[in-house]
Amino acid sequence: MRRRRITSRQPMKASTPKVLLVHGGSGDTLAPALEQQGYRLFHASTAKEALDLLAKERPTVVVVDAGDLRLDVERLCRAMKRVCNAAVILVDAPLGLASKHARDGAEEVMRAGCADAYFARPLVLKRLLAKVEKLHAQEMTTELRCGDLVLFPQKNLLQKHGEMRRLTPKLSRLLRVLMERQGEVVLRKELMRDVWDTTYMGDTRTLDVHIHWLRRIIEDDPAQPEYLFTVRGKGYRLENPKRR
Repeated sequence: MRRRRITSRQPMKASTPKVLLVHGGSGDTLAPALEQQGYRLFHASTAKEALDLLAKERPTVVVVDAGDLRLDVERLCRAMKRVCNAAVILVDAPLGLASKHARDGAEEVMRAGCADAYFARPLVLKRLLAKVEKLHAQEMTTELRCGDLVLFPQKNLLQKHGEMRRLTPKLSRLLRVLMERQGEVVLRKELMRDVWDTTYMGDTRTLDVHIHWLRRIIEDDPAQPEYLFTVRGKGYRLENPKRR
């Protein structure tokens, strides 16, 4: 029987908080509790479904039930972070009940910092729901500032001189990494790793093109940058012109 992607017990408003639940079957036990809290719930059982829904629906929180998933959880969580900056909660089965693949995947995700919270079964639903609510509130208020630039990473929106502009997910991620480390030199290999999830440095033209696009968006005069500077042979540095 085909699973419905959206389940609801009451009519939903457009502003209803969205949660994506990624599971292989047993995650269905979490759905009623999330729905009762008023969340608009989306279901995915494969990596493709999860990434497609993430890009289309832009949920604020993703709950990944790793206990019965037959996929690379770390790779999935990294891919989701590149598509949308939603908070990720990892739920694992008790030791001895999870498959070795799922258990190893959960441990890798936590070591790599790809999840924002971790819960092991048996679950205390009250704590899980409290964490979902807290992360949702944080994601809705997250903003990064640098001079006259204000980035809303969850929505891929940039405000400059009071005007809003929508960014592509990659440009939003690139600017977020630079904003989080403003004033520092961010190495090219670090940007390739954090934005494109690769350590291959044989061809970095994609990075060069995205830096070019980003300068055209954030600078009044890209030829005379005030924010984004190239550090030859190393990488890039984002500076706040108001602090010079």
